[in-house]
Amino acid sequence: MCRRTHDVESSEAIARLATSKRILVLGSSGSGKSSLTRQLCQVLDIEPIHLDAHFWKPGWVSTPQPEWRQTVASLISRDSWIMDGTYESTLDLRIPAADTLIVLERSRLLCLWRCVKRKATIGDRQRPDAPPGQKLDLAFLRYIWHYPEVTRPFLYECIRQHGENKLLIVLRGQKEVARLLQQVEKR
Repeated sequence: MCRRTHDVESSEAIARLATSKRILVLGSSGSGKSSLTRQLCQVLDIEPIHLDAHFWKPGWVSTPQPEWRQTVASLISRDSWIMDGTYESTLDLRIPAADTLIVLERSRLLCLWRCVKRKATIGDRQRPDAPPGQKLDLAFLRYIWHYPEVTRPFLYECIRQHGENKLLIVLRGQKEVARLLQQVEKR
């Protein structure tokens, strides 16, 4: 089973995170995965892998599953990375390959707000973590709304099954994210 910490100031957890070479950042759409990934990459000098940029083709056309699993297998074979994206269909590949798992737990309303705000402020301009043209449709909004009851339990079950001896850090708010980054920078 994973070692779980809620104390982002735990010296053991911070030391393990600071020396991790493969970090997986998970959570609902709009939870801040890409932002945390970019910040950690700067602090730890590790390459980011934004799964949205690999899964979605222009116009937000998805990659077929067999091809997607091959793409993920290639990405996780790299020596070091900080990878963001929940993508349930490949958790069985990514969790065992990671040293550290960071789960962002945010309220569904905050995640919805952040996605709507991102669409309104960035629109279809190119993001560094995804192609242009993301749809803010009813299916996407439903996914975010149902994440706490559907996806989050599945995510934790995958962590239980595939995450033995992994450091698991659960962050529940922006203050915990900021504290984590501050502690890692100090190392």
